Amino acid sequence: MRKGFIFEHALGSVRKENMKGSPVTSIDYYLLPNKIFCGAGGMWPIDEKSWTFTKVFAYFRLIYGLVAVSSFVIPEIMLIALNWGDIKILAEVGSVLTALGQCLFKMVYLIIRRERTGRLYNEIRSLWHSSDDVEERQSYEKLAYWARICTIVSFTSCMGTASSFVISSAMKSFKGGHSNSSRSRELPYEVWYGVDVSTSPNFEIAFAWQFFAACVTGSVLTGLDTSFMTTILHVAGQFRLISTWLNNIGIEINDGSNDPTKLRADLIKCIRHHQRITNVVDDVNNLLTPIIFVQILTSGIEICLIGLAFVGDGTGNASAIRFMSFIIAVAAQLLMLCWPGEILIEGSQEISHVVYFDVPLYYLPPLYQRELCLVIVRAQRYCSITALTFETLSLHTLTIILKTAVSYFTFLRQIQEN
Repeated sequence: MRKGFIFEHALGSVRKENMKGSPVTSIDYYLLPNKIFCGAGGMWPIDEKSWTFTKVFAYFRLIYGLVAVSSFVIPEIMLIALNWGDIKILAEVGSVLTALGQCLFKMVYLIIRRERTGRLYNEIRSLWHSSDDVEERQSYEKLAYWARICTIVSFTSCMGTASSFVISSAMKSFKGGHSNSSRSRELPYEVWYGVDVSTSPNFEIAFAWQFFAACVTGSVLTGLDTSFMTTILHVAGQFRLISTWLNNIGIEINDGSNDPTKLRADLIKCIRHHQRITNVVDDVNNLLTPIIFVQILTSGIEICLIGLAFVGDGTGNASAIRFMSFIIAVAAQLLMLCWPGEILIEGSQEISHVVYFDVPLYYLPPLYQRELCLVIVRAQRYCSITALTFETLSLHTLTIILKTAVSYFTFLRQIQEN
């Protein structure tokens, strides 16, 4: 009850600000964190009506973002290749490389499919205006609110992980600086540049570049993952809106206060909107299926390598903290994808329950009865986000990934001990 009170109070504050003239209940307010984080790497859709300077600056950020991610990926691949067989290097470098590889794949894939991404983005914006009623809009404003909060929390977690890598290496370098030994210097991320970067000023330049590149990479990675989460939650909110409409229709029919003309218009609106949202889910699947597949395929390996690096690290508490924060950030990343998938499944299934239990079909003409029966049949085949049609994105998927990670960890741990 108290959580509900807090949330209603927060929504009340938002509406008060809107009455004062600030458009905080518009979709731009809820998408602003995603726009900022994705925009840091030029990954936010560009408005065709924007100024030429704005477009050029966006392309510049995109190039910088690709260079920032690639500046980690390529040197880390070289480091693993040069130290093949060293499980410690494989665990510490491979865990970071897996996350960066995911980020690079998502960026390149979305750049290739930028036209479809732009169409889906415009469709999500259009769905925001599906209702003008304040009470009805709460059905999807609540999910948009939590999507915004989760976006900010996820960015904080990701930046905390990046900061832990920088701070731990800086502490070790500063301690080693008193002994004037270049070997004690440590970059935030282990890479192979092909030159000696342990001496000044190469070390300072490499350290500063890794710091700024990590900030941009973390921002882009967070922005993309939270944008996927936000998209799924916005679509799930539309299913809740349809349930609200159907529930209101049932109340009007039971009260006997319904107007036949209005009833017909409301039923047609529900049926057509349900068809539209199922098509939007297909579009989301068409765009995100390869990304979800790669995420599920590599996340188990990523968690396994982080755990192996955490267990096998013996350089001190600072290094242990960075891997602990890393695994928390990865778990949060998976939860941000699996939780919206679960909400989407529940929201699409709820429609059949609302039609069957809340709408008195026996009071309706046979034509509407048949149409609503078709809605029930379609809603029973729930909408979901899949990974190449063989795995549905839900909380059950999260448990599967964690079990896979534990299996990989046990296997590699045995190899390391032997």
